Amino acid sequence: MIFLENNVFEEALDRIRFIYDHHDDVIVSVSGGKDSTVLLELTIMVAREKNRLPVKAFFLDQEVEWQSTIDYMSRLMSREEVEPYWYQI
Repeated sequence: MIFLENNVFEEALDRIRFIYDHHDDVIVSVSGGKDSTVLLELTIMVAREKNRLPVKAFFLDQEVEWQSTIDYMSRLMSREEVEPYWYQI
């Protein structure tokens, strides 16, 4: 069994830092679910730390989303830390 020195939270931040250190353009795909919301929040933390706000956030609206998802995404995409990319198909 392999044990890491860091916890999952620190490892996730380190991976996002690596992405920011090696790429000029970072975009987070957000679905409105828990996993992508956590990823966006972690990315905002790292972007703030690296003075790279706002975070580009991509949402693919298939026009069959639940109204509560659309309401949530509207709030999420209107944050000043987020540069929204909202596409409909």
